[in-house]
Amino acid sequence: MTGKKVEFLFLSQEDMIKAGVLDTKKCVEAIDEMFKLVAEGDYLMGGPFENDHGIRIYFPINKRFPNMPVAGPDRRFMAMVAYLGGRFNVCVDKWYGSNIANSRLGLPRSIHTITLNNVETGEPLAFMSGNLVSNMRTGAVPAVGAKYLASDQSEIVGMVGGGVISKATLRCLAYVMKNLKKVK
Repeated sequence: MTGKKVEFLFLSQEDMIKAGVLDTKKCVEAIDEMFKLVAEGDYLMGGPFENDHGIRIYFPINKRFPNMPVAGPDRRFMAMVAYLGGRFNVCVDKWYGSNIANSRLGLPRSIHTITLNNVETGEPLAFMSGNLVSNMRTGAVPAVGAKYLASDQSEIVGMVGGGVISKATLRCLAYVMKNLKKVK
């Protein structure tokens, strides 16, 4: 074996928190920048039209083999690959595993891992816990919308649901809606 040793960061959820994954300001600003790059076309996603949201495994309704899972509520595995240009210039894969029965095991319904890769060499740059990144990214999307579309005087926001995504959304909305006083 010859050549350079491949090294990458491994970031647990605790490492992600220390790195600033919950920094609302930076998250909203990054998602705003991402939307601008997408509008310019400086991105790629999977599939022949370069815009597929991911590829998913569909489990069968009836058991085919002793260990093969069957379809169930929210049982899915997906690989969500993309390239984002600009200053990011990175390829990413978000691996999404989900099963509603996880709560009986004390686990989140969905468990995400994210791999960042060098776009030229394919080398992994980081392998990280992805739940908090995913929560904050999802919460930042409506906040970016509110940044451009909500009145500067808006004081009330309506929310549906009370899970982790709603909490991240409210956190991000509160950052952009400086006069927010009430949540319904």
